[in-house]
Order: sequence, then C-alpha cells, then structure tokens
Amino acid sequence: MSERFQKTFISVTEFVESWDKELYELNNLDFFIFLMINHLGNQLDKQFFVEHRQHSHLFLNFEHLGTICFNIGDSFEYFLEENCLGSCPINCLRDLDGQVDIIEGKIEEKIKHKLELLQSFMVGKLDKEQCLRIDLMNQVILDSLLQFYSEEFDIEFEENDLTLLELSEFIENVIVDFIRFEGQSLLKRPFDTAIEYFEELLQNEAEENKENNWYSDQQKWLPTEKYQDWLDTGTTIDDAFIAFMSNDYYNPAAHDNSLAPEIDYFRRYLKEYTQINKVSDINENHIAEFFSIWLVREFILLDTKQISNIFRATARFITFLFHHYNLNLKKEFLKYYEKLKLDLPRVIQATNLFISEYNLLDAVLVDEQPDVEQQMGFYKIIQIYDRLNRIIEVKNIHYGENDFLLKIASSAFFKLREGDVLHASLIKKSTDWEVLEIQYIYPSFAIRYI
Repeated sequence: MSERFQKTFISVTEFVESWDKELYELNNLDFFIFLMINHLGNQLDKQFFVEHRQHSHLFLNFEHLGTICFNIGDSFEYFLEENCLGSCPINCLRDLDGQVDIIEGKIEEKIKHKLELLQSFMVGKLDKEQCLRIDLMNQVILDSLLQFYSEEFDIEFEENDLTLLELSEFIENVIVDFIRFEGQSLLKRPFDTAIEYFEELLQNEAEENKENNWYSDQQKWLPTEKYQDWLDTGTTIDDAFIAFMSNDYYNPAAHDNSLAPEIDYFRRYLKEYTQINKVSDINENHIAEFFSIWLVREFILLDTKQISNIFRATARFITFLFHHYNLNLKKEFLKYYEKLKLDLPRVIQATNLFISEYNLLDAVLVDEQPDVEQQMGFYKIIQIYDRLNRIIEVKNIHYGENDFLLKIASSAFFKLREGDVLHASLIKKSTDWEVLEIQYIYPSFAIRYI
C-alpha cells in the first residue's frame, strides 16, 4: 500500500484478536478492511475534525475514532461478502468507472428492480460508482453512525440532520477513494490468504513494542520467566498442553475446558502414535500425518462436523507453540489446512457411507469360496472411469502394478475424487474386479505417509 499511516487507530494485534476469525483464516478482504479502518481514522482526524469542528457535538477523540472506524469496517466487510463478492454481476468494486447495463446484464430480478428504480432518477446509464455509493451510504455508513452516537453519546438525530449528513458524505468519499486508489490489488482476489501480510505486521509491531519497552526501562534487562520458556526446548508435550489449556488468551473459556475435546486429538496423536515426548520434536510432518492419516482412522462412524473445530483448536495450539516455545509451524499448518480442509471430511464421510451400506453376509459367503481370487492393498484412484456403472481406474501404490478397472457398488462412489487412496479388499468376478471391503479412504495428500 502506498500510504503509511501516521496514526494507528486499531493495531494489527487488536484487529486480529477482535476479528471473528483465526489468524490462518484471514484473507485479502480482511487485510483491505484493516488498512481502510486506519486510513479512515487518519482522514477523519486530519481532514474532518479540524479546528472549527472541535466543539461540535459530533467530535470524536482518538479512542472514539478507532471504535467508529472499526464498526464501519466490520459492517462494510459483511456488506461486501453478502452483496458484492462472488455473486453480483455488476462488479462495481473492480470497475468503478464503468456503467451498469441493465438490459444486457444477467441480473437477478430483485437487483434489477432496484437498479431500474435508481436509473429512473438519472439521465443516461447508471454509473457503477454511484450504485456502490448509494448502497454504502444506506447499508453501512448511516446505520453505523446512528448506532454509535446513540450508544456512546445518547444522541438521537433528527431527519436530514446536516452535520450527520456532512460526516456521512465525508466517510463515503474516503472509502470510495480508498477502494479506487489503494484496494484494487487486494479486492481482485479477496478470498486469497493474507496470513503473510498479517504475520509481517504482527512481527513488526512486536519488535517495535519491544524496542519501546527497552528504551523506557532504566533498569538492567534480565531474562524473565516467560523469556526462559521461549528458550526452553526441553518442555514435554504434556506440560505444553496443560499450559495451553489453562491459558485464558488462547483458550478463553479455559475454565470450561471448551477446547479440550478438540485439542485432545492432537495430543493423543503426538503421545500415543508418534510417541515423541518433547515439544522441540514436533515438526511439519506430524501436522500433515495427523490430518491426512490419523484423523481418518479416528473418525470411523463419527460425525465429521467436529473436524472444523479440530482445525480451529489445532491452529490455536500451533500459535501457542510459536509464542511460548519459539516453534514456528504456522505456515506449515496453513499449507496443510488449505489442502485438507475439504478433502478430510469428504473422505471420512465416504468411508462411513461405505461401512453403513456394507453387506457382511456377502463377505462371509466370499470367504467360503476359496477359489475366488482376492487381493488387499492401497489403491490410488487414477481416474473416475464410468459414473453410470460406478467404475474407477486404480493402481496399487506399493507394488507398481498396471492400472486396472474397479467397480464400487456403494453410493460412497459419488464422494470419491481422483487421487484418493482406498485401503480395500478386492475380489475378482469373472474378469472384473470389485470392492469387497473398504477399511479407510485417504485423501491424495496422505500417499506419502502410507
């Protein structure tokens, strides 16, 4: 971004802690809103609340400016997600200089009716910028200001209050100009991850705070107990999890043990499966194997709704390890989360669907026929060959056999994707292979750990 903020009305730490997302979930849209909040605060401070407005009943000090800008940013992001990004064909945000063509555009009837109403007040085509401005004023700015002044100052405005309209129009101009000149690169890919932007700002902020504390401290600096924890790489896995669960910052409902069931999966994986004992021994392969192999096996016949909470709890623990033990696995976690957040619940659901439809009698009858050719192994799906007859092309990943066709009679077939790995028992009927039994279905990412 071209502008450096002279004042920080909302620090990056305050923003991350107040935003209703985990750090690894923050995207370009969130980063745009963070920048806009501080830009808007500076413009109000320098350009609007100048000397002749110092005694206005609308005057806002530094703290109040931070609050109202945060509220507007929060409301604006919600508006953009619900109305503009992804589904709206008008595309005002990325084409402010364009015009709306109601006739040619494929526009929903509800939106079309609204645009036609606006068009009736204008000569010529409706400008996209004007369309955005109307929604911004009516659905974001006025509501935020009315609620803020009512709650903070008990001010109720009369209809068409000129001072309120003046402030609203100033805010509208600032936001539209910020979108035009500063926001285009972020808003082109609004849902791409922005964790690197936020992590860099968090690191810079931490270093700046540390430097300020250094110069303000007239006593000789000595390592604190917290700093000793930072340097301590011999902490046990058990001690780290106990510290995490009792920490009010990382586990706000610590006394209710709200994260205990979710984070206990990762603890058991580390202690019982890998059998490592020290925090310093945790590496990125453990994160990858935990999500791609271990959880698949743990969730046999269990509801996958808990998976998202396990991602969330593990992300908090990974952040805790960085802040308390200088073990930085945040980027690795994000990488595996992006790869597995959809595939992990899908393959678990497919496995459980197959098990629910499994006919035990068929398996018993096959066992009583010694002449039936069988094999068992790990089979990677090369291609979804025939959806009508539920046939896939697979290859045994351990023995390097040639690809062959395999029939899956279960409706679990429709949840499979190319690259998935079946741990299955097969039987040969005539010249064709069919799945007899499936132990597990793994996402493609798991193949390196099988």
